[in-house]
Amino acid sequence: MGKNISKEKMAEYREASKGKFDEKEIKHMYKLFHKAAPNGQMKKPDFKKYIEDLALFKKVDQSEEYDQLFRGYDRNGDGTISFKEYLQYHLGIVFSTEELFDIVFAMYDADRNGYITRDELEDVVTNSTRWMGDCDVESKEVQDLVRTEVDKIVSFVDANRDGQISKEELGLAAEKHPELLEKLKNLA
Repeated sequence: MGKNISKEKMAEYREASKGKFDEKEIKHMYKLFHKAAPNGQMKKPDFKKYIEDLALFKKVDQSEEYDQLFRGYDRNGDGTISFKEYLQYHLGIVFSTEELFDIVFAMYDADRNGYITRDELEDVVTNSTRWMGDCDVESKEVQDLVRTEVDKIVSFVDANRDGQISKEELGLAAEKHPELLEKLKNLA
């Protein structure tokens, strides 16, 4: 797929972005996406290189795969990211649209079973903390802080007290407290 976008595709992408991105922004994202995925499908190795080229994170282990971020982009769970999924991820993250709910849930639900466990929450928060590079995530103090934050989230969202968070529970909590999704986005 080339660098030019047909009028039909541009209309499709504008619709997918709910008109929040203009043509110039879509073209810019299209160029970034296709630089990382020239064939139009971004697989995990392409995604890893894309994230590392952005240099967003201070501390990165060479073996890091950025699985939680990949899950947020890969809306249909097929193991690849299309440009439309890429666009929708940025729509949700930038504009906190209803897509943000699905993005956040996918980022935390590592096994994609429809529930977020304490371990999944802890892994995501630990990974993000490590990537920011400001804390030693192996220290007991940081691990205790992560566990405390995870305990707060689970106790706040887990309505049926089964130790995990369902989509329905997160949805209900986010309806009452929209700032919850922002917090979870920022922790991921």
